[in-house]
Amino acid sequence: MTTFVLAEVVPLVARGTGIVPDDVRNRAIRIMQDLLSQLREAGDPAVEPPYDDLVEVVEGIKSSVSKASPNVLVSWTLFDEPDEYECVHPFDVAVFSVAIALAMGEKARIQDIGLGALLHDVGMALVPVAPEASYTEGEGLSPDKAKQMRTHPELGVKVLRQHPRISAFTKAIVAQHHERMDGSGYPRGLRGSDIHPFSRIVACADAYSSMLVRSRFQRHMTPGEVVDYMMSAAGFEFDKDVVRAMLGCVSPFPEGAFVRLSTGELAAVERLSRGMVTRPVVRLVKQEADGVWVETSTEMDLARPEHQTTLITAIE
Repeated sequence: MTTFVLAEVVPLVARGTGIVPDDVRNRAIRIMQDLLSQLREAGDPAVEPPYDDLVEVVEGIKSSVSKASPNVLVSWTLFDEPDEYECVHPFDVAVFSVAIALAMGEKARIQDIGLGALLHDVGMALVPVAPEASYTEGEGLSPDKAKQMRTHPELGVKVLRQHPRISAFTKAIVAQHHERMDGSGYPRGLRGSDIHPFSRIVACADAYSSMLVRSRFQRHMTPGEVVDYMMSAAGFEFDKDVVRAMLGCVSPFPEGAFVRLSTGELAAVERLSRGMVTRPVVRLVKQEADGVWVETSTEMDLARPEHQTTLITAIE
């Protein structure tokens, strides 16, 4: 029986996608921390992204996901403070995007897609709003601040212009990751085929990651409702083929995460289930008299018929 303390502070990169090694994830987060800090300190886009370091991270992600294909199933990185989002989120979006692209048969331009995913929000460093404003889509900001936040794709492209080896594909991703298939996105209100296919992949991965983070910190949706939203938006906001591919290889529940069940019980995610991403295998946990939470012997496969009425209502 494994003993653990639920309230223990977990290191920033201790829990994550599982498929990608910790050293790759740690390096990606450090690179983004340094790059965003340099951009904020400079106050303008004249900071050259560390191209070679970023390429090595993308190659690490690609190698890890490729080895696990065609049955790869990734999930997002758990972190404990909302202001950590801006450095962890780009890594998750890169992992999601590479997994989606490979699932859709793309091989030649994985590096461009991964770089675009890592750098998609780099322009946020030049916008004077809190980091978490990105995943809340500017909720609670004044109209002027919200308008400023929506300039971050264009500011991001200005940052990428500092490096001649960053491709036009990567720049298109950064420019278009908030565009939507129905024309409701920004900054240009592009629609349909006017949005680059690689941008559609990262747009979907970015939105999914952001909503999952928001579901944890703001509880505005359950993880299952996030999946339902993405399915309902397929063909409208998002490319339906991208959504289909994503929900086949990206789980809303990280392995090891503590989740609250609709029964009121607390459980730990043991294993993910391909084809039924909202129905993982979980193990119930209980709190002993000394306050320590321990795993029980009760394992539940939520994909099985006898557990079909049990839902995961929150990630703790």
